[in-house]
Amino acid sequence: MFSTSDARMQAGEPVSLRASIGTLVVLGLRDIRMAASPTTAYLMVGGQCSSDCAYCGQGRGAIGDHSRLSRISWPEVGEEELVDALVAHPGAFQRVCFQTTASRGVLEQLLALVPRIRQASDVPISVSYRVTTFEEADQLFAAGVQRIGVAIDCCSERLYPQLRGGSLADSIALVKGLVRQYPGRISTHLIIGLGEDEMEAAELMLDLHRAGVLVSLFAFTPVRGTRMEHGTPPALMSYRKLQLLLGLLDWQEEEHFCVAYDARKSIHSLGLNEVQVRSFLHRHFVFVTHGCPGCNRPFYNETPGGTMFNYPNVQLETVDPEIDRFIEDLKADGFDFAAAGT
Repeated sequence: MFSTSDARMQAGEPVSLRASIGTLVVLGLRDIRMAASPTTAYLMVGGQCSSDCAYCGQGRGAIGDHSRLSRISWPEVGEEELVDALVAHPGAFQRVCFQTTASRGVLEQLLALVPRIRQASDVPISVSYRVTTFEEADQLFAAGVQRIGVAIDCCSERLYPQLRGGSLADSIALVKGLVRQYPGRISTHLIIGLGEDEMEAAELMLDLHRAGVLVSLFAFTPVRGTRMEHGTPPALMSYRKLQLLLGLLDWQEEEHFCVAYDARKSIHSLGLNEVQVRSFLHRHFVFVTHGCPGCNRPFYNETPGGTMFNYPNVQLETVDPEIDRFIEDLKADGFDFAAAGT
């Protein structure tokens, strides 16, 4: 499972350091209006990616602008400029998160950068990096990383080879092996809307959660220049059902709910009645961003004023309308609100 061979060391351009545009605004390095500010400083390390994920603007096969990841622009920033800005803005963020491309020198760059960021800011650091050996993970944790995220992205074994490359089973085994070695310190990311059915996504979420992996959800966002640029985001109700399931896994024991599917392989019941679902959603508004503590990823998958898959924060004026719309959509779809045992 853990191979020392690594394609990212075979090709790629020199490593660069970038930051999300929102991060730079919070640090006073850019001046644009934002509908919501990031609570995590999002940084990116790496040159041209050697992977060719069908949905990613950083992939080697993507055409055109490589400055974006999902909807977000990531301008280059100087290391000294970034460190000085972090020192000058204590308390601006709750976390620092490094995104990485599969390119030459990324691990070495991370091992040099993380201690510098730790000196500039005392907030926890997450790294999204596809580690291939326990040694690599040990090095990152020793450098000051709190959590490592290994993205799975595609939830379907049917689609994984053509959309991401490789095997979903191998990726799951990699993440599970890491969480056994480093319990409570491993995360993964799933992208909903790549063509999987709800059953594939839900069963993978259940499996990973039982293994102790922190699961983050993204909604597929078509990116110009990628093989999936003409795709469509997931249906909002479908995404909401998976958010609800993930929230139940976070906040309730599994014996208090149960997942059932219909002939379409859609989630048909959670063994909860309408009152129970409404009560849970008012206590835990799970339609906000789900990720590491302190992560809100504002408008990563959304256009301001458009469909909100992941709210960056709890906005009281949106809670009741969102819950009402979700419940009504479930009823219209024939969702079974019978509680377990009734």
